[in-house]
Amino acid sequence: MLLSNGCMVLCRMRLRAVVGLLLLLGACFVPAAVAQDPPTPPPAESSSPAATEEASPATAGSPIPGVAPGQYAPLTLWDMIKSGGPVMLVIVLLSVIAVVMSVYLLITVTPSREVPIQFVKRAQAQIRSGDLRGAYQMCEDRDEFIANVLRAGLKRHGHDRYVIQEAMESEGERGATALWQRISYLNNIGNIAPLLGLLGTVTGMIGAFSAIAFNDSQSKSIVMAYYVAQAMVTTAGGLIVAIPCYLVYYYLRGRVIKIVAEVEAQAVEFIELVTGKAQE
Repeated sequence: MLLSNGCMVLCRMRLRAVVGLLLLLGACFVPAAVAQDPPTPPPAESSSPAATEEASPATAGSPIPGVAPGQYAPLTLWDMIKSGGPVMLVIVLLSVIAVVMSVYLLITVTPSREVPIQFVKRAQAQIRSGDLRGAYQMCEDRDEFIANVLRAGLKRHGHDRYVIQEAMESEGERGATALWQRISYLNNIGNIAPLLGLLGTVTGMIGAFSAIAFNDSQSKSIVMAYYVAQAMVTTAGGLIVAIPCYLVYYYLRGRVIKIVAEVEAQAVEFIELVTGKAQE
């Protein structure tokens, strides 16, 4: 009994000693922790542009405003023209010429201009009335297709029918050739533009493979990407110019066919009128 009581007293004394030691250590560390500075809160976000620029260093060194380095920026038309190289400049020049010619030909090459109804009626009325000289003078002041054909026939009045018909047919062939020649420039531009685009593609591919063969590993990818972009841009530029040129050309070709058919129909009637008055 005495031994067990002594053990219990000893255990209680050790427990009290451990608790006292823990309290002493807590008294030493808690003031030190309280004395430390509190953690600094994160700075509040500012809505001012200056604060936004300071808070986003990724965009500070960007060559494009508002675009971080490495972030994709869409190419503008001028960027595409510059990346296309000298071949692209020639294609752009052809596109300007094609636009000007298309507008001019769409305005001038029309049946109402080359075969005006009012002129045809006045010429027929004068020939029927026997005023061949007046009809000839009226044709001299005009440059329409039908006026040139009728003037060639009136110049031969008094001759046989085949002479008048041959003169009008010859003038009609010259006028039709002139019309085809005027619209053929658009066809030529439509043929040349894709060839220029192909030339830019070939030169771009040559530059890209040269970059693979001769440049070091650091600049190889950049140079190769530049030449591949040049190849693709020139190809697209040539097609963009050629397709509208072909569309306008085929539309004008239909107009020319209609004009030639109307001139032929009117020429047959004028031959009958002129030869009839010449026989009278």
